[in-house]
Amino acid sequence: MDRIAVVIGTKENIVEDISGLARKWLENPKIVAVTGPDIKSAVVEKSSALFIDGNLVLALLDPAQKVLQEVKEQFLTLQEKIHIIVYYTDSKPDAPAFLGKAPVRLEQDRNTRIRNRVLSLTRARGKKMTDKAFAVLNERTKDESLLEPELTKVLDYIGDKETIELKDVAAVVTQTHEDTLITLFDAIAQRNQKQLISILENLLAQGLHVLAIQNFLVKQVRLLLQAKDMEDLLTTEMSYKMFSKTFPTLKESLDFSPHERKHYFPYQKPYYAFNLSKTSMKFSRKELVSLLGVLAKLDTLIKTGTKYDKVRLETALLEV
Repeated sequence: MDRIAVVIGTKENIVEDISGLARKWLENPKIVAVTGPDIKSAVVEKSSALFIDGNLVLALLDPAQKVLQEVKEQFLTLQEKIHIIVYYTDSKPDAPAFLGKAPVRLEQDRNTRIRNRVLSLTRARGKKMTDKAFAVLNERTKDESLLEPELTKVLDYIGDKETIELKDVAAVVTQTHEDTLITLFDAIAQRNQKQLISILENLLAQGLHVLAIQNFLVKQVRLLLQAKDMEDLLTTEMSYKMFSKTFPTLKESLDFSPHERKHYFPYQKPYYAFNLSKTSMKFSRKELVSLLGVLAKLDTLIKTGTKYDKVRLETALLEV
């Protein structure tokens, strides 16, 4: 079995891409992602380990050719023990020849990516999905890193049934994780530690990786910051009916047309934007910037791959 994947993707899709690639090899992969100077030490450490977890997947993010050449022998030894992903965000990476393959460019269009993953997962279980069911799944699963856990729940739900229908998806994927994250931010704003821990435990119990939760939190904090910047246009007392009339005009405040609209507050679904706006008003801008900084630092810590990832996430959010 081929244990190495050498790919070209984007910074926005790193988490989803690595998770998807790892799950093609293993049902429950333990992903360790490293970048910069940590690449050399990680390869050396893992290659010399006497015992190594067979479910480990090592992801090397934008490795310099010089660094890979320096650990060539250790890399070749390691590839016999675990799966390795070499992930480049540069469109023309300088990949060393000893990797044995040219980088494969991954699909960047979201809808195409999701459709391909759904086809792969359903076919692996000998199932099919109607177009209407796919549309609902795509709509309710806002973040790609959450797609597989949600689809797995649907597949388990239908049992021996051959085709996934709209009613199956509607019955299982009833609440988006975005709604859960809004509740999580409310718990942070209210300093409700018990509720915060409960929500995190629930997300982890649904099969989400800590890094996927961290990545999702970062995206939501950025949206909250954007909502905060537009606060003067949206009053606290504004009802949803009034908000839904005002909200479409916010797109005019942008002096450019974004390529990835999902990353911008004015392009969110009105009701979700309404909840984001209400939540952003519970924080000061300083608090949101601080939270974003905490999550960025946490990203680096999680990618060291220690067994304390869950504790670090909880501690980081409790200290905000």
